[in-house]
Amino acid sequence: MSDKVSCKILVYALILFLVLGIPVFTGKSDFVYGAENIHVKIEQTGGYFAVQDDKNVALKVRVTNNSDDKIVFSPKTNLSQTDGNLTEPKPNSGTISLEPSQSTELVFSIDVKRYASVGSHTITVLLVDEGSNKGDILRSKNVSISISQKTTTPPAEYEGNYMAAADLVHAIRPQSSIVAGIDNELVLTFTNKGNTVMKDTKVTLSLPDGIFINNSSSTLSVGYMNVGTTKTVVFPLTADTNLDSKNYPINIRIDFFDKTNSPNSIEQTLYIPVQSGGSASIKDLAITNISIPEQVNKGENFTLTFQVTNNGTHDTGELRIYTEANDGLVNRTKNIFIEQSIKKGESKSYSVSYFSLDDAISKNYPIKIAVEPSSQSGDQVVQYTGVFIDDGGMQSVNTPQLMVSDYSFGGSFVQAGDEFRLNIGLTNTSSSHNLQNIKVTLDSVDGTFIPVRSSNSFFIDSIEKNGYKEHGLFLSVKPDAEQKTTSVNINMTYEDRSGNTYNATDVISIPVMQETRLVVDDIIAPPELYAGMQNGVNVEFYNMGKTTLNNLRVSAEGDFDTMESTSYYVGNMESGRSDSYNFSFIPRGAGQMEGKLVFRYEDASGNEQLLEKEFSFEIMDMPVWNDDFMPIEEFDEGQSSVPWYVILIIIVVVAVGVIVFLKKRRKKKMDLEMDLNE
Repeated sequence: MSDKVSCKILVYALILFLVLGIPVFTGKSDFVYGAENIHVKIEQTGGYFAVQDDKNVALKVRVTNNSDDKIVFSPKTNLSQTDGNLTEPKPNSGTISLEPSQSTELVFSIDVKRYASVGSHTITVLLVDEGSNKGDILRSKNVSISISQKTTTPPAEYEGNYMAAADLVHAIRPQSSIVAGIDNELVLTFTNKGNTVMKDTKVTLSLPDGIFINNSSSTLSVGYMNVGTTKTVVFPLTADTNLDSKNYPINIRIDFFDKTNSPNSIEQTLYIPVQSGGSASIKDLAITNISIPEQVNKGENFTLTFQVTNNGTHDTGELRIYTEANDGLVNRTKNIFIEQSIKKGESKSYSVSYFSLDDAISKNYPIKIAVEPSSQSGDQVVQYTGVFIDDGGMQSVNTPQLMVSDYSFGGSFVQAGDEFRLNIGLTNTSSSHNLQNIKVTLDSVDGTFIPVRSSNSFFIDSIEKNGYKEHGLFLSVKPDAEQKTTSVNINMTYEDRSGNTYNATDVISIPVMQETRLVVDDIIAPPELYAGMQNGVNVEFYNMGKTTLNNLRVSAEGDFDTMESTSYYVGNMESGRSDSYNFSFIPRGAGQMEGKLVFRYEDASGNEQLLEKEFSFEIMDMPVWNDDFMPIEEFDEGQSSVPWYVILIIIVVVAVGVIVFLKKRRKKKMDLEMDLNE
């Protein structure tokens, strides 16, 4: 065989290797990045957060073999190739094998440098194949650690110089400004950015004339705050309708004791926009002139009458006014009234006829009167009254009744992990007895609500007949409280003027909300992207909050074309669940291709939330292939990036093949000659 023919065979073999994508060692990497096994899943289970100079941070990932074959691998990270913020002083070693459907948890010990940059750092976890494709990357996954700043004790010459600092962020709900005539909330979120703990921390609000705190305190306590800790407080606010529409200064003062127990404070002034006008707040309405018989015989008809008065400075929107009686009473006339509006200063009258059922017993039957927006969402104005039904027995109408007639907690729900003020209104429904020595105890059966700065009980000296008293106490919500409407038992003990003791229990309900948290993996570009060639990307996302994401939809947008819809409807995504999104695209031209993934969902309150994840891919021009291979004379072995030993192996393989071919041909020729001689 001539040298020219051998050289052609070698060139053709090399070109065939490159076209088929057969991986070769180039000397630039320790691992071979081939096609990864998408049926092997890697998910981060721990090590999300660390502080500068932390040692042995346990970065945990779970590996699950969802393929049909056994896998054998050694775990590694890419920390040896990073900028030095993180290191792996004790790299994982050894070989792990997993049968189909098996999983295992890997723990990487990570050290954080003293001056590591604050923020999120990405670490690539690599599973290096130790099986048939030894050295290839079986599967890779980007995980992250969020690094917070570490503040140390000052040097000896600065002993005691602890600096206080706080980052303060504010928001106005339900609009971006305080609107006069409606209920507003000022939400303050601040982070301890100093180099000292903040003990017994209190936040105080100072307001200009015309803006008021609505049914709450101007000072809220958040307790003990470590460096880097974040707290949120909510102040319910209202504004006079005659205020001018402009920005008003609101002073925020944070008082605390530092590490040396010295008093300290931080002040900041916010300039909050106020809009004049608006409709009357539901709390501007009053239920008045209630009239009902004190006692009726069982089976007799009776009539309840009352008025609803708008004490605000604006007309109301559409209202729903209704009455609600306990079992044993039935209304003969309608008990729900819809009003398009009640003008400012106007009163409207209502009446409902009732009768008692045959099985009614002698006792006082409470009747609830309520006014609320016609949408049946938001605050209510509630008042209670009652009637004694006499069944002819020995019980007297003079038995006193104490009940929870209204309550409020600063909005339509409370946030898990937050603190709020619960106001409870108590009414003595008796028209003949004063009540005294009243003890009220709150019982949160499942421990969702915990009293702060007081016990779960309070004492009231007395409430006069047909009297009303209100009491407030602060409660905190467990951070991991389930998102639902949670009941609280209100247990009351009291005495009449003769010293007789009575007990009563009412139940109130408080909706608890959890914050949503949707986490999306980094979007990794495919290895090579060419203009006009279709390609695809897969990205995983996780519901890491404690509430369901409703009607979750994912779509891709950007300067690319697609042959199919990029929309993916996930539906309702429960807490802890993960999913993945695949989309294909055709780049329009060479250069930088910009795009983003858009996640839309509704939280438990029905409010639509939006999360966008941007990406940028480098697009290359489609290569142009000549019809003929390059001339033999132009081939320069010195310019090849392929190592010499690979070329030697290929030459040996080709040479062996040629020798075997020639031997078989020669033998066949000899056999043919022998046959002819015979």
